[in-house]
Amino acid sequence: MIAVIGGVKTCVRVRMTMPERDIEKQKKQDEEALLNAGIDINNLGSEEEDSEDARFRRYYESKMREQASENYWDEVGLGGGDFGGYPVMTPDEDTDIRVVSSGCSYNVARLLGKRTEVAFVSVVGNDALGMAAMCELEKAGVDVSAVRVSQGATPVGVELHNVVGDLAFVRENNSLMSEISPEFIDESAGVLDGADLIFIDGSLSVETMNYISEKYAGRCRVCFDPASINGGSRFAESELKAHLVIPGRMEAEAMTGLQILGMDQLMAAGTALEERGVENTIITLKGGGLYYREGTEAEIIKPEKILSFADTTGAGDVLSAGVVYQLSQGAGLAEAAKAAMTETAEYLKEVTQ
Repeated sequence: MIAVIGGVKTCVRVRMTMPERDIEKQKKQDEEALLNAGIDINNLGSEEEDSEDARFRRYYESKMREQASENYWDEVGLGGGDFGGYPVMTPDEDTDIRVVSSGCSYNVARLLGKRTEVAFVSVVGNDALGMAAMCELEKAGVDVSAVRVSQGATPVGVELHNVVGDLAFVRENNSLMSEISPEFIDESAGVLDGADLIFIDGSLSVETMNYISEKYAGRCRVCFDPASINGGSRFAESELKAHLVIPGRMEAEAMTGLQILGMDQLMAAGTALEERGVENTIITLKGGGLYYREGTEAEIIKPEKILSFADTTGAGDVLSAGVVYQLSQGAGLAEAAKAAMTETAEYLKEVTQ
């Protein structure tokens, strides 16, 4: 049985649209930008969409694709840019706004519940948001007997994503997470003591991470996904001993204090994590690939198709759930990583169509 420990939140995601433009006012500036990029504005149109604004839209998107993935897989598979100073867009009446139950551990538990036996250990508020999250978990087949219903409010996160889906702004109220304490972990022993694998995320406090490590790391496999740069920083402050960590590149930088821009630095990060008690490492890379380290074996796995312009929201949780599931079925790390990357690619293919 897999036990998942972490927070639940309701996330309000706002995806920005292209800005309204005064074409005449910006025409000269746009043409200069196109000329500097080596693009002929007269050849950007199509029979179906041939307006100047449509051509600029395609130029804008192609330029952001180019800058996001420029030299990305050159030699080591890293790199990328800052989109050349293109602004975060302001929303209008056509903005894509979605409200979803979320949180790394919540998503992983829900995904695992459809495939295997899994219990979720968490705290939700005694409100409509918390009850909705509980219903979704139960519908997915997750055991929620160890979820405490608190008098506090279920956390709410507000995320603003730019036109290419990258997170540009986030604010959350996570005060309820303080209730996932060492005492609460003890209260959940009836579930946790029977787990073969425990998955936790970086929303937990340093104190709780340390307690889980002290109590369970020697008894079962503890897997950790920082879920954010802040989660990576909490890991760095902790004494967590993990069977596996699954950060993104920037999260791995926060976990190790190292800048990671190439294969040598990836190897150094893997070594640093091993030296502080991590047995295995998977670092996900922008564009859909990943680096894994199992003992002395280390490799970068590149995707069949680089998805430099995809909205990758949720993809990390899909990969973490896939890896954890494969490990629970007896797979080795390399096999688990490759299978999970295939699942993640299928997920991205579906959400970007």
